[in-house]
Amino acid sequence: MKIRCLGAVRTVTGSCFQIENPHGGYTLLDCGLFQGGRQTELRNFNTPVYKPQEVEAVVVTHAHMDHSGLVPRLVKSGYKGPVYASAATAELLEILWEDAAHIQEHEAQWKTRKNSRQGQNKVEPLYSSGDAQRAMKLLKVLDFNKDIEIVPDLTARFFTAGHILGAASVQIKTGFGGDDLSVLFSGDLGRRGQLIIPDPESPARSDFIFMETTYGNRLHKDLESTVKEFFQVIDEAIKDGGKILIPAFAVERTQEILYLLSQAWHENKIPRDLPIILDSPLAIKASEVYIRHPELFDDEAKLKASRGFRTDSMTSLEISRTMEESQRINEIKGPAVIVAGSGMANAGRILHHLKHNLWRPNCHVIFVGFQAQGTTGRRLVEGADAVKLFREPVAVKAKIHTIGGFSGHADQSELVEWLRPQIHDKLGVALIHGEESGTLAFQEKLRSLFPDLSVQVPHWLETLHISPEKHLSIAPEITPELAHGASAYSETLEYKSMVNRLERLRQSFLPREAPFPPNSLANLEALLNMAEEIILR
Repeated sequence: MKIRCLGAVRTVTGSCFQIENPHGGYTLLDCGLFQGGRQTELRNFNTPVYKPQEVEAVVVTHAHMDHSGLVPRLVKSGYKGPVYASAATAELLEILWEDAAHIQEHEAQWKTRKNSRQGQNKVEPLYSSGDAQRAMKLLKVLDFNKDIEIVPDLTARFFTAGHILGAASVQIKTGFGGDDLSVLFSGDLGRRGQLIIPDPESPARSDFIFMETTYGNRLHKDLESTVKEFFQVIDEAIKDGGKILIPAFAVERTQEILYLLSQAWHENKIPRDLPIILDSPLAIKASEVYIRHPELFDDEAKLKASRGFRTDSMTSLEISRTMEESQRINEIKGPAVIVAGSGMANAGRILHHLKHNLWRPNCHVIFVGFQAQGTTGRRLVEGADAVKLFREPVAVKAKIHTIGGFSGHADQSELVEWLRPQIHDKLGVALIHGEESGTLAFQEKLRSLFPDLSVQVPHWLETLHISPEKHLSIAPEITPELAHGASAYSETLEYKSMVNRLERLRQSFLPREAPFPPNSLANLEALLNMAEEIILR
């Protein structure tokens, strides 16, 4: 079996693995958005790499956009085959794809207006609402713990991953050619003992495993300490009289935070009149999906829900659906908890709340999830003195808190314990879905614990050749044309973007006779960043 790594290798986002089918064509395991810096996000436009005309099936592990968000782009490029997902994932995808399409369209319209004023070309969105709706029609539900033939001689089986509602680890099997072969994709693995979702399963034995390493180099706090720390911050903010801003991912993290706040409210552990505001239309719709699927909760969450620990019985909870309702939040005096998207503070309504409050010393911002490189959230947790919001510099005077124990990803020890029962003398492992430093650290950890285990860390566009032989043969293969095409495409777009930025800066701030600078992409980027920083000051 040949599997090409099209994303989530030595980085966290853009998860996609192109499996060569037994009779030709390809199956994609996930097809996710790249998120982070400009250079990384340009990969989203490099559609030829995915070979959409040759793809026969897509299997989605879960609804997060870094695993599913490029499917509508694939459909825009001509894909018409099935998109397999669990029932809850399919429901969430319908919400998330529609929302993502609106964002893409809005950004394209904004860039087009900007380009028009400068005599430049119209900007097309990554995909449209129509593309998202066509993608929804391709969804097919795949049940857990049941083998389904997705293409001839290739089956898929879902196991509970314990990450978000409906999240799966996926085992792909084939017996074509007389040799049985099974490859397991971990998907995103959750922690044991989470608030709502059951623990991840340990799947059946596989010949090879693609394993996530988001937190491969660190350990989380235990849940009890995490919850205690969370409410200590809430108490401190109430005493300060400031707003409590929680950038939260629409799926899972928002529901966990509301679950905790609801429980504390019912038990009188927070003031009964403390405004708790959910300001995210996407998270509101996702929460409704959760309410429809209590059968996917763990036993404790089911019991607490039955006893009335539900957000719909919390009278201080306000649901903000419209833009007008969101704007009125800024008129609230005194402390209030505002849960808004997006989780990395790189888009959505949270940006408006940050703009209105980040410069206030009595404001508290609580980050409760992973912050990718290049995002506003990452800059804040790393201690930035100011961040740019809506192209304006905003001073950071608020208190920034990072509470990692809420993470929906397993930490290093939990990853090891998930892998341990699956180890055998013929197993091969590829470590994926982690920033390079964390992935390499986890590789060293596994090599120290299991010296005979074959552990690889692939690169973008690398192809792994997997066979049922002992110590599976893994031969890196990067097609020169493919690598050159992808690199050239991204570099061309990035270079044009930076040249446009530079020309605007030159026209505004430099003498007409100033020479047009640098001859390398790296130097150009460095110059632009320096110039923009000087101007902002």
